[in-house]
Amino acid sequence: MRIGLQTWGTEGDFTPFLALAIGLRNAGHHVTLAYTSIDGKDYASRSDVKGIELMQANGNVPVSTDFNPYAIKAKPGSFAEYTELLKRHFEPYTEAMYTASVSLCQQNDLVIGHAVCHTLLTASQKFRVPRISLVLTPLVVRSNFVSPIGLNLGPILNAFLWTVGGMVSTNWWFSSAKKIRKREGLPRIKSLQQELFTSDVLTIVAASEALCERPSDWGKHIQQSGFLNLPESDSNWEMPADLKLFLNNGEPPVYMTFGSCMQFDLKESTELLIKAARICGKRVIIQSNWESITKPDDLNIYCIGSVPHSALFKHCSLVVHHGGAGTTQAALLAGRPSVVVAHGFDQVYWAKLLYDNGLGGKPLSRSNLSAAELAETIKTVLANDAVKRNAEQISTKMKNENGVSRAVQLIQNLKE
Repeated sequence: MRIGLQTWGTEGDFTPFLALAIGLRNAGHHVTLAYTSIDGKDYASRSDVKGIELMQANGNVPVSTDFNPYAIKAKPGSFAEYTELLKRHFEPYTEAMYTASVSLCQQNDLVIGHAVCHTLLTASQKFRVPRISLVLTPLVVRSNFVSPIGLNLGPILNAFLWTVGGMVSTNWWFSSAKKIRKREGLPRIKSLQQELFTSDVLTIVAASEALCERPSDWGKHIQQSGFLNLPESDSNWEMPADLKLFLNNGEPPVYMTFGSCMQFDLKESTELLIKAARICGKRVIIQSNWESITKPDDLNIYCIGSVPHSALFKHCSLVVHHGGAGTTQAALLAGRPSVVVAHGFDQVYWAKLLYDNGLGGKPLSRSNLSAAELAETIKTVLANDAVKRNAEQISTKMKNENGVSRAVQLIQNLKE
């Protein structure tokens, strides 16, 4: 089968789509992956894309030198924050994305889109190609048993909030979608929730049921696959000798990273982590771009660049991170508690979910965080044996899942 995938966002939005593309390629399908990288990254040189046709859909839109999606002046994780993100960093790419969407629908038997890729919805309807929605955060999919604002008010009030939020988002978001659909002779989208974020053909929610229990009011067309991880076999990373020495020379360290968020505030974020490490008095590994900043002269701090999380988290006692879906599940798979410093968007959701399930410390916000508060939260979590046990237990459950295999099977079942 010929299958086209399309995603938009940062590396955290690209990676799960690549993982699924690899799974589909390995299952014998011809796969094309179109992506719009809002931070300007080009993934064509990656070794793991061999056998997958890549299509970068950025058009001629330049990336601003002061680009920082996490500097939006709105409450992290709020409707206002996401509205501003889409206005600044989605709408300018719409025509380039639609061109890619048309190409995918003209050349493939089936297309799979990021839940916000309205261009793929439009092209799939124009060319009558079945479309699957791939959801990276469960909160995108409506359930009256879950509140869209994080505070569960019961099924009746939750339903009211979902309905009002759906009406507002449909009217406010994606003005370009309305123009394209009118141009193509298609009716307006009446509900983003029912028509775009989900698909009646199949909606795959890339989250673990061990962490995110499936709501009972989801229809059969909505299925959870588990997290979509890149295969470890594709990594040729080898642990440096000095890192092995560091790990063997004391108690398991705390791992500290803000992932893809680091690039937008490199100096300040790295200094925050260094200060917190020194205040809490623990041995730490700090992931940053050390080619651009000075390494601290501290025997208790090991400085490292980009490495596969699965290779290192298991050697650590705790993971301090930004709350991206990929890093969140990597910490859980390693059986390690988290301290989440949410920078915005879905990271707030993952931070609260981990805390509510006894798998991490209280949610922290990057916008007003001090090194002292971060250090104190680290010490509190390290002293909590129940959190450690919970992390170990969910790791055992999640290791029995294979999100990519499950997603591939769900897709192949459509043809049976």
